[in-house]
Amino acid sequence: MVMPTDNETHLTKLLGTLRPLEGLSSSNLKELSRHVNSIRVPAEKMLFKRNQVNQNYYYLLDGKIELLDAQFQVHPLIAEDDRARAPLDTANPYQYSAITKSDATFLQVSKDKLDLVLTWDQAGNYLVTNVGEDDYLENDWMSCLLGSKLFQQIPPANLQQLFGKFNERPMTSGQRIITEGDPGDAFFVIQQGRVQILRYQEAGRERQVIAELGPGEYFGEEALIGNTVRNASAEMISNGTLMVLSKEDFKKLLEEPVVQYVTESELSHWSSLGKAFKFLDVRLPVEILPTERKNRLIITLADLRNHLTQLDHDFTYVLCPESGRRAVLGAYLLQQAGFKAVVQANSSKIKN
Repeated sequence: MVMPTDNETHLTKLLGTLRPLEGLSSSNLKELSRHVNSIRVPAEKMLFKRNQVNQNYYYLLDGKIELLDAQFQVHPLIAEDDRARAPLDTANPYQYSAITKSDATFLQVSKDKLDLVLTWDQAGNYLVTNVGEDDYLENDWMSCLLGSKLFQQIPPANLQQLFGKFNERPMTSGQRIITEGDPGDAFFVIQQGRVQILRYQEAGRERQVIAELGPGEYFGEEALIGNTVRNASAEMISNGTLMVLSKEDFKKLLEEPVVQYVTESELSHWSSLGKAFKFLDVRLPVEILPTERKNRLIITLADLRNHLTQLDHDFTYVLCPESGRRAVLGAYLLQQAGFKAVVQANSSKIKN
């Protein structure tokens, strides 16, 4: 594997050859490149130890190492091996101890930052949500929201507070609402007028129209749930009015009542009662260990909407905690589609 240079372009290209980063856009790879380190480790040194908390993924760029498992079996690896394109160990805590057998260079990638970028990138299929037919949407924005499957799951007391927290914002044609790459700070519902959702092509930065929305439709929640930046821009294409909910109010009154957590002991109780549930992992296949695949349904977050017809409303879907932010967003999106979904909690409950 080629050693990266200090040049941002070269580092971005290198990241694009690694797993599970191959499918990321160049803008996301560029963002991730700001949060990686190249480290040089002498021979016969331990890079990380089995059962240590996994905060970083390591990629072998040059040299050779040995991975030692719980049975003290040795798994050698050299940089030229195709396996070096994947992280050395994705388990948390680490399932191996990594020991250098020569001077070696590694790319250290923040696991939390990688999860953030993957969530942002894979949420691209969920930019907007249509909550009804055009004729119905022209009537009343509150009725449209109340008629959606998502809002039907919110406690009545929260609904009363929720609608009281929206602020009316008059807008003019051509006015920018949100900008791709900016932090997510609000949730939007169109009361009057029309909005265009835009992305820019990587090469020529040409405008790409993702969707056109009208009264009663909403957008902007993915960046709030995933705690990521905006993955698209939005502009008014007519004069109109938006109803705006702050990030803090969105999380307290909308996200928290919908996205629920379940503990391992509660799952055991469900099993004893014969409750129908399935584990769902929304990570990329390369991120999932062979030992984690048993009894799990695996659908990437990016593909989740396309597989909704294959899911069963009789089951509760338990999003696996290893999916991080994507588990939270996946549960939200399933709830939005009318399915029962929760996130399995662990000792370090997922934070948003």
